[in-house]
Amino acid sequence: MKIIVNESQYRNLLIEETSKNTINKLKDLKKFFVDLKKDVKKQIGLDLAFLSTWGVTIAGFVRPIAEFMEGNYPNLTQTEITLLSTGIILTYYQSNKEKLIKVLNDIKEKGLVFEFDAMLEKAEILKNTFIKFIDSLAIPIARISNMLAYTFLIPLVPELYEMAQGHSSMDLKNFLMRIVSFIGVTLSGNLIKKLIKAIVKRFKS
Repeated sequence: MKIIVNESQYRNLLIEETSKNTINKLKDLKKFFVDLKKDVKKQIGLDLAFLSTWGVTIAGFVRPIAEFMEGNYPNLTQTEITLLSTGIILTYYQSNKEKLIKVLNDIKEKGLVFEFDAMLEKAEILKNTFIKFIDSLAIPIARISNMLAYTFLIPLVPELYEMAQGHSSMDLKNFLMRIVSFIGVTLSGNLIKKLIKAIVKRFKS
């Protein structure tokens, strides 16, 4: 039996699927940070609970880098990836020198300085690319004080591109509401909306 849907219904199905994929990615990012936080506490004895409110954002930046390391340095164990990822987190998201020095000493003791330098290089490339892209959007608001707070957007690029492919402003509004409701009040909901609208507009052009 064939089920026929009109164009409007088809568009609604697409937006629903895009929204579902987006929320699933955000949930995966949250889980990545929760698991990493547990591993760090168990393996290194370092508590990252103070960064929990930024978990999704941190994961949006660190997870792609960790996956790069896993793919290019297959001999690294999960424990070593966790240690290296912690070094990245403390370098870019926390200014606590005591904790960073502890992690750097652990990295040195385990002979992972070369791998950490490679990870830092990848992180710097990702950071600069992200910041340049956000800068290029020329959002008509005051400069974002800490652009790395919005790196949860990095894994969502495919979904944002999908949103740009013919979806209406109402579709985008519903999409934005779902993202903001998931992120919560940690970041400015209005700024998130402005950023995403600007990204979708860029992909349309």
